[in-house]
Amino acid sequence: MAILQAQAENSSGFQIDEIAPAGDFVATCIEIEDEFTVTRRKYQSEETEEIDITRFLFGFKAQDGRIYKVQTFEMKISGSPKSTLFKFLSSWLGQAPDYGWDYCAMKGKGAVISVESVTSQLGKTYAKIARVLPPKTSLSDYSAQVLPLETFAAVAVAAAPASAAMAAAAPLIAQAAALGAPAPVASAPAAWDPNAGGDANCPF
Repeated sequence: MAILQAQAENSSGFQIDEIAPAGDFVATCIEIEDEFTVTRRKYQSEETEEIDITRFLFGFKAQDGRIYKVQTFEMKISGSPKSTLFKFLSSWLGQAPDYGWDYCAMKGKGAVISVESVTSQLGKTYAKIARVLPPKTSLSDYSAQVLPLETFAAVAVAAAPASAAMAAAAPLIAQAAALGAPAPVASAPAAWDPNAGGDANCPF
């Protein structure tokens, strides 16, 4: 089932340490995270509302043999056919989802995703999922290339000892940034800003 998270003004999403490369990949949904009663500003309004949101985390192996992770934007949990979540799930399933169905059942399932590299207005770079399709269609079948969840659990365990070293290196990273190093990598796409972009960019 969905994971309950503490209420937050801005959703930071999943922690991702390395930006995924751009391209089309056969991926696995490795986590789904819901947050409930999150405060967000309404579109083109100073008013706020409390909504329920969700994010999907995917993992894949790139051509260089390395494992990468990439996540969706936050999406309002809504059954409206016009909602971003409904359209996202419809594209992934290849058909509209049934009402009353628990989309968390998609954890561990495969997909074909298109990843784009995006730089925010603040200069942070992150990977964006531009499109999601089912791994098997009438024209192609990539089901055999979908990695099992255990693959990503093993990667997480192997990377854990490096966290202390990363913390120790933080001052050096900050110093390099001050000297004109490349733009920092964002772990997640920023929460949607009603003052930036139009209706087409609104995830709700």
